[in-house]
Amino acid sequence: MHPVERVALGTFPTPLHELVNLSRLLDGPRLFIKRDDLTGLALGGNKVRKLEYILAEARSKQADVIITVGAVSSNHTRQTAAAAALLGIECDLVLIGREPKDKQGNYLLDHLLGARTHCVRNRDIDDTIQDLVAQKIKAGKKPYVIPAGGHTLLGAISYRDAYLEMKAQSPVKFDTVVTAVGTGTTYAGLYLGSRLFKDQTEVIGISVGGNLAWCQEQVLSVLHPLEHEENVTPSKATDLSLYEDYIGEGYTRPYPRVREIINLLARTEGILLDPVYTGKAMVGLIDLIEKKKLVKGQNVVFLHTGGAPELFSMNQFLVNNE
Repeated sequence: MHPVERVALGTFPTPLHELVNLSRLLDGPRLFIKRDDLTGLALGGNKVRKLEYILAEARSKQADVIITVGAVSSNHTRQTAAAAALLGIECDLVLIGREPKDKQGNYLLDHLLGARTHCVRNRDIDDTIQDLVAQKIKAGKKPYVIPAGGHTLLGAISYRDAYLEMKAQSPVKFDTVVTAVGTGTTYAGLYLGSRLFKDQTEVIGISVGGNLAWCQEQVLSVLHPLEHEENVTPSKATDLSLYEDYIGEGYTRPYPRVREIINLLARTEGILLDPVYTGKAMVGLIDLIEKKKLVKGQNVVFLHTGGAPELFSMNQFLVNNE
């Protein structure tokens, strides 16, 4: 594996510890959690790892403006805004959706971090980015565009390396790693790490928005070039352990079971999951335990990818059953 240039943005390695109370309650596999919600930058999250690699490339190209895209509630855009602020680079965020009447959650933090926000309809994303790039170049600047979710080869490489970090920390051999799947970049990196480590660990991805075919396509689009670089046989879609069963009505749309599981983790382990990513991923993990697909005697690690700000944006949903 070739080392990749990175810029220091977060606090690593992140903690890895056992979920003793939850494991006892579920009476299934031994559960651990990798705390990438504690990466440190602007309330943390998994995008910090990706940005350490991506922004190293941006700086090597003398970029002085970062442009990226995400939902109005995006964790990726918040962490990109924070990284740009830390590095002294301008930041423009193309946000999908209507401009919120009240600034809260990630959208509030985007503004606190000094990013310029452009709220647009989904169909206007590409044109808006092209217009921004043209404006920046005309003004004598050097823009660098980051795809939604840091969906790049560098983003996946960061989680290939995170897999190795996790294995080095682990007191036991993991049978399974479980993560939320948004753009599929984090999953692709973990999956590649498991292949290169050759330890037979299954990497399970729980989709939070895209259907199975879309998730497979997204993962393979970054996985195949990296597998080629590492001289390993290209993976097939059927090799990937991806689940579309826990999406609910769509991305950013939680449902009652998500609320139950957020409460469960908070009250058994003192850990806060978010309603967009980790809440749904934990719903999936617990369901797989209840269905005996993950069983006693196994060691399972859950990757906490962050997302805490959206607990506050969705406060009405979270207290709805009280």
